[in-house]
Order: sequence, then structure tokens, then C-alpha cells
Amino acid sequence: MAMHSVSSEPKRFRRRSLRTYPRGMGIMVVFCSFLALSLGPGLLNAYGVYEEEYNRLYDNKDEQEWQGPLGSPVIFIGIIQIFLANGMGFIGGKCAQRFGPGPAVFVGGLLMAAGLFAASYSQKVWQLCLSQGVVFGLGVCLTWIPAASAPSSWFSKDRGVATGVTHMGLGIGGLVFAPITRFLLEKAGTAGSLRWLALIMLVGVSIVSIGIHSKHHEQQVNEIIVSSARWSKCLEEAFEKEYGAEIPETSHAKSTEETSDCLLFKSTDTQRNVQSGKEQESEILEQAKPKHVRFVQELVRQETLDKLEGVAQDSQRRPLPDRYEKPIERRRRRQQQLDSMGVPAKPASRAATHKPTIFKSLRFWLLSLGIGMGQASWYTILLFMTSISVSVGLDVHNAAIVLGAINGASAVGQFAAGYAADLIGPINALVLFTFVATLSNLILFLPGLSFHVLLAYACVCGASIGAADPLTVIAGVMQFGRERAAMTTGLVYGSVGMLVTVMAPCAQVMQHELNRGFRPIYIFVLALFATSTLLLVLLRLRISRKLAFRA
Repeated sequence: MAMHSVSSEPKRFRRRSLRTYPRGMGIMVVFCSFLALSLGPGLLNAYGVYEEEYNRLYDNKDEQEWQGPLGSPVIFIGIIQIFLANGMGFIGGKCAQRFGPGPAVFVGGLLMAAGLFAASYSQKVWQLCLSQGVVFGLGVCLTWIPAASAPSSWFSKDRGVATGVTHMGLGIGGLVFAPITRFLLEKAGTAGSLRWLALIMLVGVSIVSIGIHSKHHEQQVNEIIVSSARWSKCLEEAFEKEYGAEIPETSHAKSTEETSDCLLFKSTDTQRNVQSGKEQESEILEQAKPKHVRFVQELVRQETLDKLEGVAQDSQRRPLPDRYEKPIERRRRRQQQLDSMGVPAKPASRAATHKPTIFKSLRFWLLSLGIGMGQASWYTILLFMTSISVSVGLDVHNAAIVLGAINGASAVGQFAAGYAADLIGPINALVLFTFVATLSNLILFLPGLSFHVLLAYACVCGASIGAADPLTVIAGVMQFGRERAAMTTGLVYGSVGMLVTVMAPCAQVMQHELNRGFRPIYIFVLALFATSTLLLVLLRLRISRKLAFRA
């Protein structure tokens, strides 16, 4: 007897959720994501306050232990934070796709609180690198990308505005935490301030993670889950809504009893009225099937009838336009046209059978390097802004105000970036804002920098380069698909982490070796902004060379 081969591996598929979300769910996700970015990455943007404090506390203590061109090992605390928060962003994106953005943000909040609490007991710079650098940076990594990419799945028309409002949390967090950190340092000391911030991270991120969801997050489920009562109820409601007819009520106990009666009937009355028994048996078995099985069978039957009816009515139907066809169907139809013309078929290549990844796309590398160069210069400014302000004669309070202003201005730019993306396209907006940021760095070369000049620079540069965060997410969605939004954003920010890890120590070396103040850093940052603008212009030309094209 021939046996059919059955795979031992259980069938797995993706279940489309039939649940309805409460009204205004998208707005709640935007609000919670905004708070999550304000608490985690926003505190990272205000790290410059702690760097100035650590330079005062640890430079003389570690002077005999550290001898090198960097001058001070304190800079590595911020570099490790930025590298893990951005360079390891693909980890947060993968966790968001696998477990959902809410659980990823919750675990990130726990890690951030643990890192800050452990840093309060650190006595050496290497201990701060492990606690406030590694542990806190991993927490930001699990918070940033999941919270930043979750709102885009809830909006299709106003996606740019929603993403811009969400990313305002980066600037608002830096604006709020810069003076709060300075206040806590004066009132509670270094260790006390770290413990207070750890408590804020633990409570705040744990609460807001409850409201962060992705509409398109789907988990793989086994076939046994499909037979659950809740899933059957959802399918029954969908069937009634689709066809306007109720499915007969059939409980599992009644189904089992009727099935057993059917088998008994068949065994006792085999010799009498066989045809009538078979009809009753099939009817009883049909009623004994679970509701979701009958729904699927009826749905398949209706779809098959619709297809047959369409073929019968129009057997000479013209093929759909290319934009409505799937790639495989388009290639098959074109090959049939070539065969009818007598053109020999080309041998199938590996590229035709495998879907190209984003790593093979030149647009992805231009976007990654363009954003990476701009963000590397941005984080270099954030790391040195407090020291620059103190070097020109400002006290620590005004230096904290300047650092808060550059973060607050970035929040304005992030909100404006949403409208700009919906109006002229994300790539065009990236080119525009990055070019303005490049021109704004010329302010640093003015003679006699003062508080008001630095404040003006913070507002212009912060508003322009801060727009890159939401535009990066929107550009990734438009260029590489909404289903890979979290992963694409994580990979793009991975280049940011790599470049910051290289560029920030280079700026420190230039300042220490040239011994000409912060002017070498000004030139270095200006060159990075100019390179970022050039790469984004090449990306825009790669997409289209038409000036009026919305890219």
C-alpha cells in the first residue's frame, strides 16, 4: 500500500489579526513612543553635562594611568554609548520584529536603569565605560529603534507628521535633561544624580512601553492555535460579516457525540439503505467540523466560483499593467511573448532567482554613509559643546543652557521634517536640511564667540541636523518597504555608530596634538557636514535627475 510522505515539521504560517483596535490607537502609540525617546535617547543627547563633570573628577586622578594622544579617557564613555545606541541598532530592530516593540522598549528601560545605578558606584573611568557606557548604551539600543519605527505602521497619509512628532522626543529629552542633570549634580552629587536618573528611567520607560505597539507585528503560530475558541469566534464573526449568514452552532461535545453516532449507524446498517446512510453521514460530519474549518472551505469555494465565473465571462482577458503584476508573473508573461516571437530564452541566472538584499543596493549605501557622516558630526558637536562653551568663558550653567538649546532646536527640526517629507519627499528634505547645517557651522569661525552667538548656532544647527532622524525612518520605508522599516533603520544607524566611533576620537586627537584650541574640531565637523551633503545629493541623483521629482 502506498504511503504518503508526511513532513514531521509542523506547518507554520502567519495569522492575520482580525481584532479591531480602539479608536485613536495610533495617536497613543505616537505619544508613548515620543515619551520613550525623550527618556532614553534624550538622556543620551544630554550626556555632555556628565562629560564635563567627569573631566573635572577623573582627569587628574587617571593622569598617571593614561598616557596617549587622546589626552583624556573620559571621551570613551560617550563614544561607547553612541556606538551601541546607533551601531547596534539592528539588534533593536530585530527584537522589535521578533517580539514586538513594546517588550523591546521595556527590556531597554531595565538595562538603562541598571547601567545608571551601577555607574553611581563606579570609582574608575573603565568602570564607567562598562556601566554607563556598555549597559546604558545597550538599553538605548533596545529603546531607540523599536520606539522610533512603531508609529509608522499606524499611518499611511500623515506618516511624515507622525514620525516627526515621535522623533521630537530626542530633542525634547535633551532640552529637559540637560538642566535637570546639572541641577541634580549640584543638589545630590554625581552618585545621587545617577541614582535619581536610574529611578526615572525604570518607572518612566516601564509605563510607556505598555502603549507601544506595531500594527503589522505578526508572530508565527502553530496549527493547534487556530482551533482555539477565540480564533474560531473571530473567524465566525468575519464569515458572518462577509456573507451575512450565521454558521449553525456546534459544540465540541455535540460534534463528538454526533460523530460517534454516525460511525455506529454505519456499522449496524451497512446492508440496508447504504446511499441514505452515506448522505446522512456526510451531513453530520459537515456539521461536526469546527467553525473556522467550515469558514475556510466556504471562502475557498466562493473564491473558486468567482474565478471560474470571471474566466467564463472574459476568456480573452488582457493582462494587467506592469505595475499591478507580481515580478514572477511579469517575467513569465514577457518570456511567453519572446517565445511566441521565436526569441531563444536566456539561461536563468542566480540574480533572477534570488531577491536582492538591501546590502547590494547603491541607494542603501549612499543613504547610510550620508546619514552617518551627518550624525557623526552632530554627535561630535554634542560631545564637545559643553567644553567649547566653557573654553570661550561661559560658566557651567550657561554651557548647560547651550546644550539644552541645541537639543530643543533639534525637536523643532524633527517636527518640521515631517511636514517637509510629506510636501517635497524625505530625500529632498534630507538634502535641504543637511545643506543648511553645513552652512550653519560657519558661525563657529566668527571671532569672539559669546553666549548669544553660540545660542544662535545651537538653534540653527540643531534645527537643521535634528531633522535627519525622522527623515531617515521615512526614507527607509519609502525606499525599502514598510515591512522592513525597523531593520532598515537599525542598519542605517549602524553606520552612524561606526562612524562616530572613528570620528570622535579623531577630533579629540586633532585638538590634543595640534594644540590650537577647538578650531581643528570646527574644521573637521564642517568637512563631515559637507561630505554628508555631497553623498545625499548623489543619492537624490541616483533616484531621479528631475528637479521637480518628489523623492
